[in-house]
Amino acid sequence: MTARERLAPLAARLRAALADEKQRVNLLVCMGLAGLLLLAVSSWLPADSSTQSAAPAAMTDSTADYAAELETRLTALISRVEGAGKTAVMVTLESGSESIYATDTDSDGSSTHVLLGSAGADGLVETVETPRVLGVAVVCEGGGSAAVQSRVTALVQALTGIGTNHITVAKMASAN
Repeated sequence: MTARERLAPLAARLRAALADEKQRVNLLVCMGLAGLLLLAVSSWLPADSSTQSAAPAAMTDSTADYAAELETRLTALISRVEGAGKTAVMVTLESGSESIYATDTDSDGSSTHVLLGSAGADGLVETVETPRVLGVAVVCEGGGSAAVQSRVTALVQALTGIGTNHITVAKMASAN
């Protein structure tokens, strides 16, 4: 027996039910009630944590992790500057990262934070601002040269956006 032969009696019953207007209305009402019932039941079920996006989790790195990553990237780049040689970098940050939450403004001008979840404990994060760099110290083998100091200072200033008065370049002590 093929699938078509098995479904033929069901299809005939469905055509007969849809032909009668009263049965058609009853069927639509039942389908609507079933949909409302599913919505009501879904609000009682626990929320699945995998449905939340992974972006906020990636943005919650601690300030120390951010500083370490910045130091690593600066060290790799500065060590490639001509004459710099072996390099060590230290970055100081103003504070931790700051989360800016989405707000909803009412018609009367008052604003409230947009909340997530049924408990309403978490706000909708609109953006996460990284910590502001306060200063950068660079110690490199070629740090005694004014030309290397100038190139490294310009490079760090361009990458971090801080002023040259917050960047220090020094010569690395010999390993003897």
